[in-house]
Amino acid sequence: MDRFGSSKLRIGWTLVCLFLAGLVAMGVRGQQGAEGSQIIAFGTQVPLGADSLRSYVLGNLQGVMYWVVSLVVLLGAFGPVSQWTAAAARGERLKGFFAGTGLGFVHGLFLSQVALIPVWVLSWRLIGEAWPPELLRADLHGLLLGLQMLLWAVLLSRLLKSSAGLALLLTLLLRELGPKLSFFLDFGQDLGWSAGQVKVLEVFVRLLPMAQLPSDPFSPLALPLSIGGPLVLGALAMLLPAGGGRK
Repeated sequence: MDRFGSSKLRIGWTLVCLFLAGLVAMGVRGQQGAEGSQIIAFGTQVPLGADSLRSYVLGNLQGVMYWVVSLVVLLGAFGPVSQWTAAAARGERLKGFFAGTGLGFVHGLFLSQVALIPVWVLSWRLIGEAWPPELLRADLHGLLLGLQMLLWAVLLSRLLKSSAGLALLLTLLLRELGPKLSFFLDFGQDLGWSAGQVKVLEVFVRLLPMAQLPSDPFSPLALPLSIGGPLVLGALAMLLPAGGGRK
């Protein structure tokens, strides 16, 4: 695991997150009364009016959690995995792709869950629930999105061998493209598309990472396309010739 970061990095990361969690526990709380709800942050009152404190807090924390978890998984593993998959031999590239992705995801899992400690504490201080189902669901979707983005980033870095940074940028752009294409899944036939074209687009959209937290309940049936699709494409990319041989 030292390929993805030293023990000092993990210890420092944990200490910083615990420090932030302590600040949140001491300085932030929520109040729900007859006159409305409010958040008190380090002595400053933030009135929310008639809005439900629980729905306001969870509505904001879900998006933050989904974004943070996915990016921590991606950025915590992308660099080492992309270097691992740049080997000259195909066997080494395949080994680096599968082993590196697995180990990188485990490392990102650790970093992301530690990073969520202040979020869990904030939820407890504001609404009295440390692990509400809505946030657990956002955490799970964020982990899956992070793994999906990592697979796409490694795949694109293999195709764009000269610029790993550009591969990372394209991955983030694909993340934004997914929700935009979902519009055509709902209204494609109204625009004159055939049912077959809409179905092909649906398969393509399932392969892409989604910047927007899904509103549907988690479905394991979506994993073969969302995770298995980039995994297969990435494995095929590892079989491409290394190029740049000796002259």
